Amino acid sequence: MYLSLPFNASIGPISTLITLQIISLGGNALDVAYVISLGNLILIPSSIFWGFEADKMSRKKQILISFSGTTASLFLLSYPGSIPLIGLGYSLLVFTSTASSTPFNMLVMESAEKKEWGRLFSRFSLLSSLGTLLGLLISTFLVRYFRIYQLILLLAIIMGITTTVSIKILPNPVITFERTAILHHKESFFTRLLHLPLIFLHLPNPHNFKMFRLKRLLRKPINYVPLLYLAIVIFYISSGIFNTVYPASLYVKGLDKSEALAVITIGMVFQIIGFRLAEKAISKRDEKEIAYKSLLLRAFSYISLGVGALLFYGLGILVLGLIFYPLAAGIAFSMYYSASNTLIFKIVGERSQGKNLGVYSTVVGIALFTGSLISGYITHYLGYGIDFITAGILLLISSFIFRYLEEG
Repeated sequence: MYLSLPFNASIGPISTLITLQIISLGGNALDVAYVISLGNLILIPSSIFWGFEADKMSRKKQILISFSGTTASLFLLSYPGSIPLIGLGYSLLVFTSTASSTPFNMLVMESAEKKEWGRLFSRFSLLSSLGTLLGLLISTFLVRYFRIYQLILLLAIIMGITTTVSIKILPNPVITFERTAILHHKESFFTRLLHLPLIFLHLPNPHNFKMFRLKRLLRKPINYVPLLYLAIVIFYISSGIFNTVYPASLYVKGLDKSEALAVITIGMVFQIIGFRLAEKAISKRDEKEIAYKSLLLRAFSYISLGVGALLFYGLGILVLGLIFYPLAAGIAFSMYYSASNTLIFKIVGERSQGKNLGVYSTVVGIALFTGSLISGYITHYLGYGIDFITAGILLLISSFIFRYLEEG
């Protein structure tokens, strides 16, 4: 599990770093959106491909392929070239890094007794989050002294060392499970979704999407699952609209690269704290209520950042970022993510796991792609402020759907 720390340290800051690199090369919000949305589009086939490979390939082999491919992708991104080359490198990084998500989870389950799983998955999640935080801290400090492509080269070297070490220390499982085992244990399910929000047991067919017909959406209680999925889809579209261009907005609005990375880093600190708090909150309150209130907080934060982007520059942007971004990306996100994943876990744990997960993963993947692509056009033609406010309004809609579900 300790390999997850340098692995996440190597890939955690990349989306922020390449965003700043694109702007430094003379690109704009549309260029950023094209690169990030292409990566999000790659998520869908890569999740399907590597998920099915996990049932055929040894855990160690698939993780080593993932680590090696991630190393190669980072070296490609470290080449100070053009924006299309960044897009190619980032897409390759998404495809290869995705490969390790399922086998990592399975190795934890296959290398320890069931009574230890809860504690081990908690540690695994913490190590992964701390790895991302470590990568952001390194980038925030060193970006003052090195160019971004040199920073990415350093991350590539760290990833290369991690790959070499993993050849020696990755274990072979004591017992082998199928991927469905992840769905039967709450902590494993949460950890897997946190690393990658798409899980395919088999490919969904068009008939599975009939749950979204208007006639079903308006009838209780059969509208519960499609409305829950709809609320989550709107959340991911909103997140794509905001997150894709937010790091670029910090740089464009007068912050230097180190200050922009510092805002993202503080958000990660609060996210780690938030996940610790969420465990206690969910045990005491209804998940739908937590989702509703956390989405309101995230929406308020997005709209505040949007208004700030319309009115302020420089120091004002930094102050607002240090206040509202940790609330949105830290506390609100962790609370919402824990609550919504609990609701999804209850659904897929009942019946038709393959169908429910296939539909869920497909619509979430499309939402991620759509949100990131839309963000470029909104920002390019209307500005960063309108982009963030739009994301906030979508979250309000999502929160009201959860409120409707709560009342039902």
